[in-house]
Amino acid sequence: MNWIKDSIKREIIVNAPLKQVWDALTKPEHLNRWYTKNAVIDFRIGGKGYMNHGWEATSQGVFTEIDTMKRFVLQSLDGDFTTITSLEKVKNGIQVSIEYQATFIGEMNQYKKENMLFGTSQFLENLKSVYETGTDNRTKFWKAWIGIAHTTNEGERGTRVLQVKEGSVAATAGLKPEDIIVEIDGEEIEGYKSFEKTLNEKTVHYSVNLTIVRKSERLRIDCLVDAYPVPY
Repeated sequence: MNWIKDSIKREIIVNAPLKQVWDALTKPEHLNRWYTKNAVIDFRIGGKGYMNHGWEATSQGVFTEIDTMKRFVLQSLDGDFTTITSLEKVKNGIQVSIEYQATFIGEMNQYKKENMLFGTSQFLENLKSVYETGTDNRTKFWKAWIGIAHTTNEGERGTRVLQVKEGSVAATAGLKPEDIIVEIDGEEIEGYKSFEKTLNEKTVHYSVNLTIVRKSERLRIDCLVDAYPVPY
């Protein structure tokens, strides 16, 4: 995980030809294979890009830089959010880097940064899966939640609860802010990403057992798994 004052970045290596990976990132019919529900791309400097990511999330911008097979830059219409996509040949394939730059990133809390990076890593992992094995995993993304905002417990294992949504299954189960979730059904939770991935593998409307640390006391809490509130 990388972040500095006004930039955050995620990378992955895809074992596929450079031209194939470039097309996957720049052509709408290829973007729709691994990333977007619908993409409308005018891929030229000054051209616009619109992407429906699913889960009611959309983005659009203007291409301000294009270095074919190497890098392109998409800037939001208000000019305050820039996405820089870079490709580099490495030993095991093509390293794809996605970097976000914005004036507000330095003011974002760790939870929001981790949430943004998690979403990016989910899709980059799907890019790798689609182009290496032909498997699209999007139907498995963002299926479950319990109604908390949380962040990696820095320096220790687990993820720390920041907020519990009123009326959520987490609230009903008795979770509280500052609880540290260290296990789900006995599976160790290393941090934010680990929690989200482990929870999403559980069955909606069934209970899981959470091991938490609350003020140095280790507790076990049963919590129902709810459906993610925004459908794909």
